[in-house]
Amino acid sequence: MTILPNIEEAMEDARNGKLSPYWQNNLKRECLHGELSAEERLALSELNCILSETPQWSSEEELCHDMENIGGRVRFCRFWNEHYSMVQLTEDRNGKYSTAYVLDTETTPDVRKAAALQTQKELADRMQAWGVSLLDTSVPEQMKYDFLAEAASHLMQVLNDPEHITG
Repeated sequence: MTILPNIEEAMEDARNGKLSPYWQNNLKRECLHGELSAEERLALSELNCILSETPQWSSEEELCHDMENIGGRVRFCRFWNEHYSMVQLTEDRNGKYSTAYVLDTETTPDVRKAAALQTQKELADRMQAWGVSLLDTSVPEQMKYDFLAEAASHLMQVLNDPEHITG
């Protein structure tokens, strides 16, 4: 199976300065897991040239842009450049909240735990700024949450068990 279309799409995004580190790392991972054809190696070399010459936006900027385009906003997000992990809390145009999270399963348990603890601290600081308290009860996973405190509390719960976070 060829990854040439993925490289070509990444090249187009990179020319526009919109290939975030998250997607750069995702493509690198794809390339490491397979034998590349000569055409793919050439395209990857061209992509690396584009990346070295064109500043790229961050994963956070990409997420904010995408949410603004649909009338929502990002309340919290954390992406790692060192590994394939992210945690986010967004608000849609209807005032409903969503969470998303992935901790890279190919990192060590210590790296996953450190990432989870770091995120909990950052989220706790953000919750304090929002004037939102951590709920005392368990908050089940849902597609949408009615209240910011529910969504934030759910993220905090999930981050208590980083070995079970895969998506």
